Amino acid sequence: MMRNDDNSDVSRAGISRRTILQGLAALTATPFLNIPGLVYASEGPRYGGSFIVGSGSEPRHLNQNITTDSSTKLVSNPMFSKLVGLNTDFTPTADLAKSWTVSEDGLLYTFTLEQDVKWHDGKPFSAEDVKFTFEKVLFEYHNIGKAMSQYVETITASDPATVVFKLKAPNDVFLTFVASQSYIQPKHIYDGTDIMTNPANTAPIGTGPFKFSEWSRGRELVLTRNEDYFRKDRPYVDRIVSRFIPEASSRVRALEAGEIDYVAYFDLPPSMVETLRGNSDVTVVSEGHNAWGSIVELMMNHDKAPYNNKLVRQAITHAINRQFVVDKANFGLSKVATGPISSQIAWAYNPDTRQYPYDPDTANKLLDEAGVAKDGNGIRFQAGIVVTRTIEANLKAAQVIAEQLKQVGIDARVLAMDDASSSETVYIKREFDMFVQSLTTGPDPAMGMQRQYISSNIRPIPFTNGIGYRNPEVDDLLNKAASNPNRAQRAEFYRKVSSVLCEDAALVWLYENAAFSAYTSTFGNLHSWAAESNYNYGDVYWAEGEERRD
Repeated sequence: MMRNDDNSDVSRAGISRRTILQGLAALTATPFLNIPGLVYASEGPRYGGSFIVGSGSEPRHLNQNITTDSSTKLVSNPMFSKLVGLNTDFTPTADLAKSWTVSEDGLLYTFTLEQDVKWHDGKPFSAEDVKFTFEKVLFEYHNIGKAMSQYVETITASDPATVVFKLKAPNDVFLTFVASQSYIQPKHIYDGTDIMTNPANTAPIGTGPFKFSEWSRGRELVLTRNEDYFRKDRPYVDRIVSRFIPEASSRVRALEAGEIDYVAYFDLPPSMVETLRGNSDVTVVSEGHNAWGSIVELMMNHDKAPYNNKLVRQAITHAINRQFVVDKANFGLSKVATGPISSQIAWAYNPDTRQYPYDPDTANKLLDEAGVAKDGNGIRFQAGIVVTRTIEANLKAAQVIAEQLKQVGIDARVLAMDDASSSETVYIKREFDMFVQSLTTGPDPAMGMQRQYISSNIRPIPFTNGIGYRNPEVDDLLNKAASNPNRAQRAEFYRKVSSVLCEDAALVWLYENAAFSAYTSTFGNLHSWAAESNYNYGDVYWAEGEERRD
């Protein structure tokens, strides 16, 4: 249910966290806060309380299977379950599937599902929901799933508790995709509807530990504890509230004041990392982000002149002092990227790609060679740099780049937009010149790279091949790398494709994102496992809660 009133205690500006918790305690059948005699946890999870997330961007919808947008995943993740999850070492862990087997030939993946799982509307979950989610949602609308679909021959729901995937050939990435991206959705809600516009996209029905409660547009979104969650000892907190705070400094002040409890890495200004590290009430972590190998990059629209000219793209790369961008935009917390795969994905990383050191003279010569001459005012062409305004580091990077490009005759201006508008401008309408964004290259390059550079993924879906890059050699290398079951051989394909992309100057890989998230120190189970804990906080607990739930 959508709501726009001002009656929620949690959303009232300036209200203290203690007041919030007391108010919530009065509303629950079993109070989680006893006054006097507050009990503090000595070890292990406790029950009760409210966990408040400060989000810089408000998503347009909450369907993680039709976008990999960070703001959508941050808000909606606790409502959904996957077939399997992802461990610290990137191996699968049980979720809706309690066990699974792989045939000796590597073609059959058989998942045995938890029984007595219910959707939030009370309807039973079954293997048919898994089959439907993959065939009709992930393989059609997900920016990575469409590429993965070519490796699956059939999906069979042999009985309500068993689902079998038959692959066309052994594959090294299939299970990683299932574990990192496959949020299962209800067939009875989506079947026969337009997946993109279904009302459940804004009021989801999942099987996760938290249920959708209310959405006050422009202010906050509230999730409540799922009493029928199939893991009976969880969740621990009673509510998760996402409060939308577009201004970066306001998010940090709210965290310091105890008005919110968590700020994810893409919403935490790098300028405040050191300050927060000195606050004993706040924990700052870099763990929990390493599955993604995130790179901040400057995209260029290859379907638009002059960016369709490789010489111009090479010139733009030479015109940018990337170390200066790191120092000014990210406060020296990151390192300059050397290509399309982060060094965090070490097995596929190529350190020996062609580099374009900062050299305005070379940039000018390349632009002259490309026939992009200066006019009487010294301007070669005008350019707009789209950026999401709520991501402070990206906004500062765009501003620095705009000034540097002016030195070689490119009259660049920054076009700061909200998150939804930037995605629509770049990926849906493709009406842009350049775009500063952060994209992941992991947990497997078949997912991070295939979506961004393969020509078959040029389509109006966020975080696909938005630059319109087309190279048959790259298509061939990416397909071979994704379909090969041998990781050593796959690594050679990825090193080769990295070399080709860098030679083409497909875009400018600015820096590897040094991600830091921050949370109130009285909360636990946050960033305690590395693979994807920056999004998945459904197991969070409040250390000042009750020892047990009656």
